[in-house]
Amino acid sequence: MRASRPMKLRLCAGLLALVATCSAHAETPPVQAATCVACHGAQGLGNPALGAPRLAGQQAEYLVTQLRDFKAGRRGYAPGDSHGAQMRAIATLLGDSDQALLARYFADLGATSSAASLAPDAPGQALYQGTCAACHGPRGEGFAHLKTPNLRLLDRAYLDRQLTAFSEGARGSERHGSELAIWMRGIALQLHDGEQRRLLLDYIASP
Repeated sequence: MRASRPMKLRLCAGLLALVATCSAHAETPPVQAATCVACHGAQGLGNPALGAPRLAGQQAEYLVTQLRDFKAGRRGYAPGDSHGAQMRAIATLLGDSDQALLARYFADLGATSSAASLAPDAPGQALYQGTCAACHGPRGEGFAHLKTPNLRLLDRAYLDRQLTAFSEGARGSERHGSELAIWMRGIALQLHDGEQRRLLLDYIASP
């Protein structure tokens, strides 16, 4: 028995409404994100003026690892690290399931878009390939299995601040840092002068 044209139209309209409802529900932020959006934005795009990095599209495995490190005191432990201390206070309020939920939510916000690839043959390329590419990928995209971030999603000022933190031991100290952070501190200490750091940051943050 064939359905009538009005019935078909009502069926199609109902399906479209259902899809729209599901889509809207999928994009609804979890209640746990309310504190995050104050600094990182409703779309997770970050706010350089506040020192808040972009979260949207970032590796979920990296995000959840950082939340766990903040909560455990493996990050945000240094007296002068005001940004880290703020994040550490927030992370202590999150349970394990909250951490995973927030990491996946913000990672999925940028699932349909990605940052541009690193420019070939640009100044700083050789330095990047020799110090960063093994863990962060040849295009700076990061690796889920290594829990490394996509560097191309992070603004230059944030990257510079993190390199300074690693170099000075505000991140990755042997006393407080996680194994990955301690490893990253060793990499940061391979940058012997300001010019090397400038070339590397210019290369990663190049448009």
